[in-house]
Amino acid sequence: MASAPVSGAGIAVMEHSVKELGQAFSGAPTNTSDGSMVFFNPAAMSQVRGKLISAASYYIAPSATFHNSSSQLSPQLGSTPLTGGNGGDSARSIFIPNFYYVQELSNRIAFGFGFNIPYGMRNGYDSDWKGRYQAIDSEILTINLNPSLSFKVTEKFSLGAGFNVQYLRAKLTNAVDLGPACFLLQGALPCLSQGIAPQTADGHISLKGDSVGFGYNFGAFYTLTPDTRFGVSYRSRIAHDVKGDANFTIPDKAIALTQGNILVDTHAVTSVTLPDTVLFGFSHHLNPRWEVSADALWTHWSLIRELRTNFSSSQSDDVQDLRWNDTWRYAFGVNYFSATNKWVLRTGFAYDETPVPNAQHRSPRIPDSNRYWLTAGFTYAVRNNIFIHGAYAHLFMDNPSISRRGVTGDFLSGQFSEQINIGGLQLDWRF
Repeated sequence: MASAPVSGAGIAVMEHSVKELGQAFSGAPTNTSDGSMVFFNPAAMSQVRGKLISAASYYIAPSATFHNSSSQLSPQLGSTPLTGGNGGDSARSIFIPNFYYVQELSNRIAFGFGFNIPYGMRNGYDSDWKGRYQAIDSEILTINLNPSLSFKVTEKFSLGAGFNVQYLRAKLTNAVDLGPACFLLQGALPCLSQGIAPQTADGHISLKGDSVGFGYNFGAFYTLTPDTRFGVSYRSRIAHDVKGDANFTIPDKAIALTQGNILVDTHAVTSVTLPDTVLFGFSHHLNPRWEVSADALWTHWSLIRELRTNFSSSQSDDVQDLRWNDTWRYAFGVNYFSATNKWVLRTGFAYDETPVPNAQHRSPRIPDSNRYWLTAGFTYAVRNNIFIHGAYAHLFMDNPSISRRGVTGDFLSGQFSEQINIGGLQLDWRF
């Protein structure tokens, strides 16, 4: 349902409106044209008359390839180069949907409901690549259900709030180098006599689990003049305790290492808090033909310092040291309206910071980097109450380096080449 590198920084998914995609989401906090206001700023629902349905789908075609420089085992094991290839193109093309419904309940109150995917990532490397001890397959999916209400305080000022029920599912796999583990437990000579050495006795671990978390969102919408609007919204953090199973595959020659209730199938729990966000923005009609918009999004990624998996067996905790930083995303967009308002053309640009602090804390599961959005889109009025939106975005990304140490002392060192192409179609129906 989502891919890494995902289309927003960290594991954020930005695709919640095709209309807004066309202007790099620069008008999201002041948008009153489609149902994505349920997610971006529920206060704006007060501007809807009657009922509104918005349904959209996005095709995301990313590319991410690793280029090795000096990946090797730890110095204690002789700094031998890691065997294997570069993993292939780890990204996967996928579709993402979302759906919104907004209904005017009275002159001052409106109800909305949203279904979308706010966070996610998915990638997969060749099973024998150099970084197999740190990552092979990675998948995180969230599904968010978001009922909301808005209240028009005055003709110019509105407030809105929503409740979020979020489902999270995760799957992580990687190889386990049993050579260093055997050396530590039994000594080098006994292990070598059994044919167990670094990179010659790979095991495999698969972690699967899911969770349900709860949160809230609220916003404010202000119309300064008929041509100028301001919006601000907040989405709360959501805590997840991902409970599931850890399954190990151990080669026959290393089966003795499972004694002591380690490297055996067991239950596991990983706790993670997905970040809260604050979104600010404005839009302004310069004249009947032109509109400009801008916004800024702050994300509290520093909540994610590490991902720790606790096993029910005697297996020691698995700890992913991330130390993410808070980030800002800035966007600017322009809309052009045809003389008959049958067509709207738009374009936008955005700069999206990565939360990853440096190469030492960049994980091959999420080889994230700064990204630069260049987007274009259109709206076509099929009828007075039916609109079709289309949009395309290309994300230029820095080529991030990685110099990360794995749990068995291996060093994955190199650079990633990344880019993302996104296309989307959306239907709005007012009735």
